[in-house]
Amino acid sequence: MKIKSIINEISEVPVTITDNQVDQFCNLLNNTRHVFVSGAGRSGLMIKAFANRLLQLGYPVSVIGEVTAPHTHNKDVIIFNTASGRSQNLLLQAKEAVATGVYIIVVTTNPSSELAKLANLVLHIPAQSKVSDGESIQPMGALFEQYSLLFFDSLVLELIKSRDVNEQTMRDNHANIE
Repeated sequence: MKIKSIINEISEVPVTITDNQVDQFCNLLNNTRHVFVSGAGRSGLMIKAFANRLLQLGYPVSVIGEVTAPHTHNKDVIIFNTASGRSQNLLLQAKEAVATGVYIIVVTTNPSSELAKLANLVLHIPAQSKVSDGESIQPMGALFEQYSLLFFDSLVLELIKSRDVNEQTMRDNHANIE
């Protein structure tokens, strides 16, 4: 079984996201009216898992493209999770967000992508993606996707502290009809 190899590989990804960037991220979320998230494919699944935790923390959060997502407003925040930063649908979403004054956070392996250039905050994860050559034992963008999920979970711990929320509050906000 390769689980130990995968865990070792994840632990070898260099940590390039600074404490200052994490503070910026938390401040943006703690001072916004609404948080939106977006991503494609498996990266999209990771950001949706983060949206679920944001909801449990008490943030007003929506997934872009869902029929229940409200209109964006000036100073809202959109978080994109995208290894390549080249997905055309995400790029179109970001351009619309810029036009309405929405803050953009991009989590990516490609900090020089067109999408990253539109962002107010870029968080770089130097992991193999489906479009990069690397030495990962895993196929395509699995390493980025796994690392991004762990990164989002680490942000949850920071947000718990900054919002003075406890696990009981999160349980109270957890879906009761599943």
